Amino acid sequence: GCGNGSSVLPLLRGNPLARVHATDPSPTAVADTVRRVEEAGFSDRLTAEVPPGLTRPCSPGHGPFDAVMALFTLSAIPGGDDAVLLSAAAGELRPGGVLLLRDCGLYDMRHLRDAARGATPVDTAAFLRPGGMHRRYYSLADVDRLAAAAGLEVVESRYLCVRLTNQRRGVHMDRVYVHAVLRRPVGHSRRLLHANSRLRIFDERLGPDCTASVHHAVPAVRWQVLDASQPTPSPSFHAAGFTATVRNVSPHERRDICFEVLGEPLHGEEEVARRLAAPRWPTAPGQRLLLENALVRMWDFRASLGMDRLAFHQHVFDNAWVVLGDGAALNVYTPVAGGGAKLEKTVHFHDGFVSWTVVRNGGFDADGEPLAPTCLHSVDSAVPSVEFREYLIELK
Repeated sequence: GCGNGSSVLPLLRGNPLARVHATDPSPTAVADTVRRVEEAGFSDRLTAEVPPGLTRPCSPGHGPFDAVMALFTLSAIPGGDDAVLLSAAAGELRPGGVLLLRDCGLYDMRHLRDAARGATPVDTAAFLRPGGMHRRYYSLADVDRLAAAAGLEVVESRYLCVRLTNQRRGVHMDRVYVHAVLRRPVGHSRRLLHANSRLRIFDERLGPDCTASVHHAVPAVRWQVLDASQPTPSPSFHAAGFTATVRNVSPHERRDICFEVLGEPLHGEEEVARRLAAPRWPTAPGQRLLLENALVRMWDFRASLGMDRLAFHQHVFDNAWVVLGDGAALNVYTPVAGGGAKLEKTVHFHDGFVSWTVVRNGGFDADGEPLAPTCLHSVDSAVPSVEFREYLIELK
């Protein structure tokens, strides 16, 4: 985040034509930055906001940017959401734009202190410090991994080892930082939409007359996105270790949604068959099953293929779906005794929205009743003028 503006002011002073959009999850920090910039006379070149979430660098409509600075930001994000935030920040760059990263390095003095003085370890390189603050310490290999997941090229990556001395106390402080310059490729981008322990989902874009190679270290499903006026194409499955060469010979940008499957399937053939047979409701979560193997089932679901509030279905596997296009909305219903449907909610979506649901016990509660509306529901379009489209994956 922008903190109190200590990085924003030098940028504005040293670059008379630069415009800066500053964000920080702390409203106090944003207010401090705005105040200091106003006092320095640069307020006409600054916009600032509290972003809509920890994994969203800014609200829509501010980018694309020539450069994004992430200074000691990723290390404060818990879990695997540092990758989600970096990918989202990469998505705000123009092609050829750079992301400037500096953060806590492995074996920094604070890393050694956290390990020795009782900070709660999350893993070997991340800790919860007193007060609940999260801090992660990165290696250059971590930077490479995060950059690859965000679809960024590594222009520069190195450790900065600095010895600071407190002359009054005679104390040396050995600091280790990771420093990197990451660039969004011209013509090709790969943005992480979602990540959990079982699945990663990427949004890939390829410019006209461009070719790109993407290596998949884990099993992956690649699914091209066509215009809403065209039929849905079939996805393709690729085994671990496969390098996909994608060519775009059209005059328009090509888009693919890529699902990377992490780990072995949770359910063998017998359990899969049992889960599919157990509900009295249909277990097809989409209109068309376009791919199935031992790992996944891939479904096309779109309004033009028909939606009916009485067409209930029950989810029996962990699943995720990606919304294609802006402005669509769904009404969600549950069945009522004697027939009919009860409206539970209306949900509005933006392009790239991802829903992830863990389905326990085949979608049934402890009494053997379907979990509604989480697993048992029906939907219809709440905005008929905008076609709802999604790509859905079930993990076996």
